[in-house]
Amino acid sequence: MDIKSFIERNRLKVFLLPVFLFLNILYFPYIYYLYSRQLKQAFRQQQLFFLARDEYGAILQLLYFIRCWTNVHNGAVLVVCTSNFPLVTRLAKYICPEARIISPCDYFSQFMQKAFAIFMPRLVFKPLYYNLLRKYPEELHIYEINEGSKCTYVKYLDNVYENRPQDSLFWDAYVQSRSVYDCRYDVYRYFHKLAKVSSGITVDEACVRSLLNDLKISGKYVVININVKDYCNKNRNIRQIEHYERYDVLIDYLINKGYSVVLQGRGEQPYFKSREGFVDYAHGVFQSPKNDVLLFSGCEFFISSKTGAENYGLLCDKPVLGLNYTELCAMQPNRRLRYFPKRIKDERGKYLSWRTFLTHPAYFQLGSVLSTQKRVEFVEMEECEIIAALDEFLQLLPRPREQWLNYSLLQKEFKQMLHPGHLDLYYSSGVPCEVYLKEEFNAGV
Repeated sequence: MDIKSFIERNRLKVFLLPVFLFLNILYFPYIYYLYSRQLKQAFRQQQLFFLARDEYGAILQLLYFIRCWTNVHNGAVLVVCTSNFPLVTRLAKYICPEARIISPCDYFSQFMQKAFAIFMPRLVFKPLYYNLLRKYPEELHIYEINEGSKCTYVKYLDNVYENRPQDSLFWDAYVQSRSVYDCRYDVYRYFHKLAKVSSGITVDEACVRSLLNDLKISGKYVVININVKDYCNKNRNIRQIEHYERYDVLIDYLINKGYSVVLQGRGEQPYFKSREGFVDYAHGVFQSPKNDVLLFSGCEFFISSKTGAENYGLLCDKPVLGLNYTELCAMQPNRRLRYFPKRIKDERGKYLSWRTFLTHPAYFQLGSVLSTQKRVEFVEMEECEIIAALDEFLQLLPRPREQWLNYSLLQKEFKQMLHPGHLDLYYSSGVPCEVYLKEEFNAGV
């Protein structure tokens, strides 16, 4: 084969070869040197936190973890190993302003980020992250670099698994989930502990009022986030809200109660009809990470589907009503939290009662179906259920913070059925709405 025909057959590879060589031989060593130099200058008594995930929710969680840490312990250093470092830096100014940030923030690095954006995560930030992990083994991070990465898990060293009530498909799924999912549960549990003794962030009230004036909001308001994003993954789409039109009754109901309703988010948000009292901030000109913080800081409460933005309720210390919730094993440590999960049908089309669900392998469905699981169907809430959950939540709002822990009999029963094998749900103060627990379906399992 001559050189000309080889080039024609491998045109793309030949074109990309200089990019690969440049990033691997020149740019990666430069970035590694930049980080190493800054880490040497960091105070040794400060805790290192590594961030290697681009998802909005993962960013918010780690930044708030750092804030909680600095409220209790010594200072913190955030090491950003993601190409989304401009967003991380902006959010950190509001969430954990006392933390020192190490990121490629010089102009040359920003130029490189824009020029080679598609290659940077794999060829620069991923090797940077793993090299720094080896060099600083005592750093803290909640999530690994990408989903589905294998985590170090040995079930015989897991006290939770050792003290399981009995062998079952539920515990088989638990072991598989701990082996596959990229969350470091020991670190996340400590985050829950710190969050319970920490307060939300504070912002300049004048900035909040300025934003509300721009949005023409004069009275009390509620923020909603309805995630209709298509994850291009049939399993991950358990989060997706397909029947977003059912939320129209919720919007009208809140407006009639005297609230303005503000739709927050980005491209994953649906378009609702225009009406007095409804503000489509998500698709407007004022939408920005800074204004997100201001918007949540001034709201009365937050209504969210399962999405990264749910963490704003925790960050800004606001009550949260989770509607069409999924992934209950990954719950935020918000004390003022109530949720109504999506109903679940088993492989025979029978509804699972909530008691059965808590012992079913489907409990661990977080975007992938484990070998111990059979396919189940997630069913969205009806309009009447949305209003019933909202009514119950509105009655809780005037109560002092500590009274949110005064659970009903059914909610107490729900809590009593939990054990550490339910992961974050076990440590969360949030419980399902009473109207959800009262509804009984004959599952036949």
